[in-house]
Amino acid sequence: MIEEPAIVDVNARLEERNPHFRLMRYVARALVALPLAVARGIFFSVWCLAYSVLSLLRPVVNVLMLGGLIMPLVAFVAFVKPDAANGIPFWVFLLMAAGFVGVSMGYSKFVDWIEPPR
Repeated sequence: MIEEPAIVDVNARLEERNPHFRLMRYVARALVALPLAVARGIFFSVWCLAYSVLSLLRPVVNVLMLGGLIMPLVAFVAFVKPDAANGIPFWVFLLMAAGFVGVSMGYSKFVDWIEPPR
């Protein structure tokens, strides 16, 4: 039968080891783990708060998509009759349409990235 050598030396003398080393090792671990745990807790708290706020904004962002679809029509009206837009150039409405659609699509991708749909 082949005997494997022991990982721990059973004949080691305990008197040579300082009993305070174990305590210092645990204190050092706690000093490193505490700030990491606090930072992780803050990160997850902000993450959950952001998700809850973004979930509340879902109906508003869905309306932004509709607004982005209507804005090109408003831009056409502002292009044909500039007096109807009260001095606002037509390209501003096109930029608003792009912004509305971009925010709506980016929001839906971000919320799905935080918590994928089931």
